[in-house]
Amino acid sequence: MIEIEDPSENILRLMEMGLIPGTDVTIERTAPLNSPFSVRLPGCTLAVRREDAQHLVVAPLADNK
Repeated sequence: MIEIEDPSENILRLMEMGLIPGTDVTIERTAPLNSPFSVRLPGCTLAVRREDAQHLVVAPLADNK
């Protein structure tokens, strides 16, 4: 994850759980209607609502093959 734009109370809670800029994240799955997302971080998996995910800026990791 690169950046958080306009952090809400929910985003601040996710940051307390480790979802911070510089952390490698993986989208594991999405629920029906694409909300929430199951996001894997080092050491845990979080459910992130689509409304909150819209404030997260991410970029694909380089392919290490």
